[in-house]
Amino acid sequence: MKVEELVNEFLALTEEERMGVLRGIMPPFCRGMMANEEKVQQMFLLFMVDCGQEMESMLAAMSKTFGQKTCK
Repeated sequence: MKVEELVNEFLALTEEERMGVLRGIMPPFCRGMMANEEKVQQMFLLFMVDCGQEMESMLAAMSKTFGQKTCK
């Protein structure tokens, strides 16, 4: 299956179904990424370039939720 097909299928899911998919893929994805600092940097750069303000807002909300200050 091509990336574009996966993206379209994911976006067609309900919000609850999307969260289920993320719960299934994020833990192994994060474990793999954390094993290589360069991959972690690439991932965050990708998030910031592709998501811009949305990612900054989400990170700020997450840090507030977990009681930490934002990184500005």
